[in-house]
Amino acid sequence: MDALSAPEENKEVDRLEYVDKAPVDCIIEQRETLPFFKDPKIKLSVWTIIKDAIGKDLSQFSVPVFFNTPMSMLQGVCYITEQSHVLDKAAIEQNPIKRLAYVGCFNAVFLSYNEKFPSKPFNPLLGETFELQVPGKFKYIAEQVSHHPPIAALYTIGETGYVINSQFRPKNRLSKGGLQFFNQYKDVLELPKFGERFQLVPVPMSVHNLIIGSPYMDLWGKSYVKNCACPKEQYVELIFHKRGWSQDSYFRFDGNVYSAAGKIAYKIEGKWNQNCYLIDVNTGERELVWTKPPYPENADYMYGMTQYALQFNHLTDSMKPYLPPTDCRFRPDQRALENGDFKMAASEKNRLEEKQRAVRKYNEKNGITPKPFYFDEVENPDDPGVTYYRYNGKYFEQDRKDLNWSRLPDLYTDRLPPAIEEFKKQTQKKK
Repeated sequence: MDALSAPEENKEVDRLEYVDKAPVDCIIEQRETLPFFKDPKIKLSVWTIIKDAIGKDLSQFSVPVFFNTPMSMLQGVCYITEQSHVLDKAAIEQNPIKRLAYVGCFNAVFLSYNEKFPSKPFNPLLGETFELQVPGKFKYIAEQVSHHPPIAALYTIGETGYVINSQFRPKNRLSKGGLQFFNQYKDVLELPKFGERFQLVPVPMSVHNLIIGSPYMDLWGKSYVKNCACPKEQYVELIFHKRGWSQDSYFRFDGNVYSAAGKIAYKIEGKWNQNCYLIDVNTGERELVWTKPPYPENADYMYGMTQYALQFNHLTDSMKPYLPPTDCRFRPDQRALENGDFKMAASEKNRLEEKQRAVRKYNEKNGITPKPFYFDEVENPDDPGVTYYRYNGKYFEQDRKDLNWSRLPDLYTDRLPPAIEEFKKQTQKKK
């Protein structure tokens, strides 16, 4: 398939384009590899690092850069867009129950990138952003909207009409089966054409063999999709099976799509590292909804990234004028790690964390509560008393269109605003 052509049905978008809609189109060449290969045979004890994170927000927990992957968490959660063609199916489907079924299939496979035990992305700085546009497919913007607790807000709008507002606030717990991670928020998917809203609860992720053996990531437990108009009648329940002794048990999931209370209309099954099938229980028709594309050559030397993810941190001179200074492609620590300079990555990571700490202390001292730039915290109409972050229309439609980033913070340089610099000096004198 041509790198820049639209994907065939049931196939992935395996390349990305970066396009600026205003004022000009800007298409970059895609890269096939990272600039540095990290030897996967070099092993350090994951447990010696992660044991101190038990019960904490891992997105807030800092680890040595050797355990990081060269991307921000805002880029890491962008993996969900790799399966956007499944949502395209839902957005154009006329049958409401089959629409629900396609959303269920999406919920089954969007975490498939965990197959190769990905390293931990860098913790985003408050106000950090990441934009991705794929022509004819979708626009995506993410912002780190809170530092304590750490919350990332995400917005995706597809050309076919679907809209996703997501929040990512990971939690972890230690269980008999390993260290389990789950998102405390539900994702909200809207299909405005049909006046529908869905809540998505993804399956928990878990890490095994932290002390002895080769660590691996697994998905096991339950995931749900509910039609917000009738959540007790129209919903999807999926079961992800825990890895057993037999390799045939690896990566398996199955579940049901309910059209009314207790009435099953479709079944969903597959392996989240291979494929996803939708079966009509009335006709027996079996549809292949999703197939995972092959990994690029030398993927194990590139943090297990897919061809799609290789483009997330790709930055060319032609892109720079169109991105805000807060875009995580400009982060010097993850750029250094991508280039194989571990010493520089560690130094820059520490510098950025110290700068963020100085800003936070100044804000706390002066009663300043930073507000997100591109998301508003609003009440979730489907969960009374619970809020979520909703895109406010000020990125693509305003700042991105005008290329005016003057209201955004300076996150990555070694400069501090004069007032904060003076506050930092006074604080150090008192010690």
